[in-house]
Amino acid sequence: MILVTGGTGMLGSHLLFKLIQKNTPVKALYRREKKLEIVKKVFSYYSENPELDFNKIEWVEGDITDIPSLEKAFDGVTEVYHCAAFVSFEPDKYHQLRKINIEGTANVVNLCIEKGVEKLCHVSSIAALGDSINGQPITEETDWNNDADNHVYGITKHGAEMEVWRGVQEGLTVVIVNPGVIIGPGIWSHGSGSFIKNGYKGHIYAPPGSISLIGIHDVTNCMVRLMDENHTNQRYVLV
Repeated sequence: MILVTGGTGMLGSHLLFKLIQKNTPVKALYRREKKLEIVKKVFSYYSENPELDFNKIEWVEGDITDIPSLEKAFDGVTEVYHCAAFVSFEPDKYHQLRKINIEGTANVVNLCIEKGVEKLCHVSSIAALGDSINGQPITEETDWNNDADNHVYGITKHGAEMEVWRGVQEGLTVVIVNPGVIIGPGIWSHGSGSFIKNGYKGHIYAPPGSISLIGIHDVTNCMVRLMDENHTNQRYVLV
């Protein structure tokens, strides 16, 4: 049995559709019932009967910050894809970011260990790699730069990774993916989808700087392949 946290988000919903094609039992965590409509909308891009595919998933109401509900979701689970996270770059949201991204991930890791989960795929971010040291390229082996002016999202995603690496020290098998900005269909009201929607309407932006993008299918393909093959206790930058 596979468990997906953050199943109603953009990445989680696309991942769920890919996983049900394998005919493997899948359950997914959701917090609010109205968010389930997002999953059906995403499924409608790929399926003639999205409702049928949606019902192949065992949906469990819960929250990664609520341990009793999370324990219920872990019943019978052998693999976990941890997609749930909170994204904000606003300093005044630090405590919410910490509670969800760091403490929530710690709860997931602890239950993976307690329940004997065979493998965890943790979705991190290139933000967790921090800023470059002396202008050097950043790779999977780059150490976190505490002296850099890191934003609150990056700090908490780095903290989440530290919880996953703690799990490795306690015997958990993991893979970590660090995607750039993920683009794909389904959620047009906010995030990267809003930029695509505005561009389609003719509102073209040309701000200074650069950004690392990756298509959502590339991310889900990499995640499933890393879980299915003999890749363990490594992290992979996806851009």
